[in-house]
Amino acid sequence: MPYFINDLLELPVTATQDYSLFHILGTYSLDLWKRQISQIMQQHGLINFIVHPDYLDTADARDTYKDLLGYLVQLRGEAGLWIPLPGEVDTWWRQRSKMKINSVNGEWRIEGEGAERATLAYAVMKQDRVCYEFI
Repeated sequence: MPYFINDLLELPVTATQDYSLFHILGTYSLDLWKRQISQIMQQHGLINFIVHPDYLDTADARDTYKDLLGYLVQLRGEAGLWIPLPGEVDTWWRQRSKMKINSVNGEWRIEGEGAERATLAYAVMKQDRVCYEFI
């Protein structure tokens, strides 16, 4: 998840970088990225890639990157994945940090700028795992 360092929002890199995938692991397969994406989505986390244009210098690398983008588009349609620019993530997390949860007539509500985009959830234990139940 993103986090604040004073007033700076840090967006952690959560997926293997392209250089490591292509040149250290020696693969142009999406398998590792797909596993990482799945694990991050299960935790409702930020999927953040760093892709360097200078490492997309071969047809295999470009094809892998195009396949990644296609896969993300597929997930956006099937799973409702939000694919924002970094500035949009920054805006959301700043709004989110200022929202408040209040009880109104016995019902919990999120209040504050951007609240219409927020969702309440309870963290519950299920078989020794933390799971979320959305309201």
